Amino acid sequence: MNYLEEELDETINTLKISSNKLNSEEIATLISTLTKKYFKTEKNVLDPVDFNEKCTEHNPDFWKEIPDRIKKNDLILLVFDTGHRAWKLENAQDLALLISETTGYPFWVTDHDLSFLVHLDDHDCVLWA
Repeated sequence: MNYLEEELDETINTLKISSNKLNSEEIATLISTLTKKYFKTEKNVLDPVDFNEKCTEHNPDFWKEIPDRIKKNDLILLVFDTGHRAWKLENAQDLALLISETTGYPFWVTDHDLSFLVHLDDHDCVLWA
């Protein structure tokens, strides 16, 4: 069961957040491109162990700071439940709202241009590249 996907879809609909859900082919292409650009090896999964992070911090309040720390539009949120799931969101405010109204979970965020990649893990570690 894709509990996280269902929770995010429901919250997006309830809050009327403008979004576009990526299909499996789009997600596979995105992950391949991200791993080629930001990871030690190109893979079909986002594995934090292979992530070439430039900056790491412990920050349990990161999700609250997203609008102040991510100054980009056309964001992509990636999560993993039974597989990778992804949504395009208009801005950091929508992303922060979505995360604030759902259960805690690890996630990845990038923008349409893939100009950065950030990961929040389940230990409140924030990894940037």
